[in-house]
Amino acid sequence: MISRLKKLEEKPLEPLVMRLLAAWCISACFFLIYVGGAFTELEKLTEIPLWLFVAIFAFNFAVITLVAVKRKKPSERRALPVAFAVYSVLSVYIAESYWYAFILTVFWAVLLFYYEKQGYLGRPKRPFDEKRLKKAMWIGMGVFFLVVGGIGMMRYLSFHAPNYDFGIFCQMFHNMSKTLAPVTTCERDELLSHFAVHISPIYYVLLPLYWILPSPITLQVAQAAVLASAAIPLSRLCRRYQLRPWMTAGLCTLLMLYPAVAGGTEYDIHENCFLLPLLLWVFCLFEEERWLPMSVCAVLTLTVKEDAAVYLIFFAIYVILSRKKYGLGALIILGAGLYFALALYLLQTFGDGVMEGRYSNYIAGDGGLLEAVKNVLADPGYAFTQILVDKEGEYGAKLLFLLQMFAPLAFLPFCIKKVSRLLLLLPMLLLNLLTVYPYQYDVSYQYSFGVTAFVFYLCVLNLSELTPDFGKRFLCTALACGTLCFFVGPVKNFVKYNTMYFYDAEEVSLIRETISSIPKDASVAASAYYTCHLAKRDTLYEVYYHEPKEGEKLDYVLLDMRFDYDRFVPQYEKRGYEVTKSVKTKEGKEILVMMEPADRGENG
Repeated sequence: MISRLKKLEEKPLEPLVMRLLAAWCISACFFLIYVGGAFTELEKLTEIPLWLFVAIFAFNFAVITLVAVKRKKPSERRALPVAFAVYSVLSVYIAESYWYAFILTVFWAVLLFYYEKQGYLGRPKRPFDEKRLKKAMWIGMGVFFLVVGGIGMMRYLSFHAPNYDFGIFCQMFHNMSKTLAPVTTCERDELLSHFAVHISPIYYVLLPLYWILPSPITLQVAQAAVLASAAIPLSRLCRRYQLRPWMTAGLCTLLMLYPAVAGGTEYDIHENCFLLPLLLWVFCLFEEERWLPMSVCAVLTLTVKEDAAVYLIFFAIYVILSRKKYGLGALIILGAGLYFALALYLLQTFGDGVMEGRYSNYIAGDGGLLEAVKNVLADPGYAFTQILVDKEGEYGAKLLFLLQMFAPLAFLPFCIKKVSRLLLLLPMLLLNLLTVYPYQYDVSYQYSFGVTAFVFYLCVLNLSELTPDFGKRFLCTALACGTLCFFVGPVKNFVKYNTMYFYDAEEVSLIRETISSIPKDASVAASAYYTCHLAKRDTLYEVYYHEPKEGEKLDYVLLDMRFDYDRFVPQYEKRGYEVTKSVKTKEGKEILVMMEPADRGENG
């Protein structure tokens, strides 16, 4: 025992500091749980007696010291990162703040740098070969699929998936499964093809799966599978650039942890989810010089949405200016440009028009997209002033967006040797930063899937030029940040929606029974969170946006009293409706009101 103590005393300061920090982290975890996980409330901290804090801290320090004394290896080297990891995950989950996650990442970067410099990170007992790479990749994809698919499923089951846009797609797929026509009534308050709003034929790829399992849950789970599949082309890109297997595994794991990937599903399925895997396949097949399958993937990319052509045009600019493949780049620009022009013409002529309002900060009066382009070219300085400000002229939202996009990658996209590669960031500039439409610079929406593919492509290119030591530092820091972000978003949401479903099981059951009692051929106007459960019918409207037509008598009106829909009761009573059913909880809380025309029985 004495000889071991003497050996530890050779470097007394380092182990002492490590034990103190580890004991501090463990104590902090205990008190986070002790006060109910509300560490952001100062009043909660006053509940902790000073003597209790000192006692718990001293106990943890003593335990770590005794373990270090009894073992031949200094256990504090493992105790510190493990304790800090537990505290980081627990506290960031409670804080639910990306800003806090980024602050913790700085401390992780310092700790990892110190461990790497001292040689404490160690090496795996077995080499990380291709077999272990595939296993790690499939595990990561599986975890992502379960968490993100679970969130989507529980949002639907707990009645928290709204009409815009999930109810729309539920009714659209129901009609597609019957007639192949992507028509809805709950999108624009009339019978209308969804393609009059957005041209998205890619949805037909999911139709066979919907035929087999005709449920809204199928759509939520399918989106998770589509996004998880993006790891396959990414791993092939890494292999093409001869990245080591552990680097490939690290990048694929980062893709699954990335805030913009899981975060983009927070408002249910959207066609944009196809952009991530399809664009990565385009990049991968370009690097492999497989032109025919690359062309197929490029065409499929165009079918995602009318503005998907913009991504291909920017990729073509990179191909021309950075890779010097002038013919290929020109062909991509020509094909994508013609499709884009055709799509805009069809929307303007036969559809609901182009959503140029998302760039209203460049349009004066009744001008359209062409005027916006002209104004940007005529006064680029004005465009520069719009890059970091939102509609109110504040900087916070876009700065947070940029951190969410680059901090979880340890800013690897900017570690470049060839400046022309920054052309791959132009899609983010145009589609996410130049606009003041708030959802396009928010990772909780679907507008970042496409630019995420470009960002990870850039990471592969840059990582291939770094030395293994630098690559390890970047990947370890990025994985720490990505993990923390995953607990801020997806894990938090997974727990939240599962808790809502099981905690409110009685309410959920009552609502489901009431909705199930409505005949399938009945016409309905319903609150936002009920439409996706009523989507398998020809006539369905959202109450909030519905403008009753002359002589119209819908069979049922469903009002969600959990939210601000009680004001619609007197409005529909004036139109001849009466409350026929009211669902309440045991506590007497009203959660649903069903209304029917008062003269239904007379009209038979």
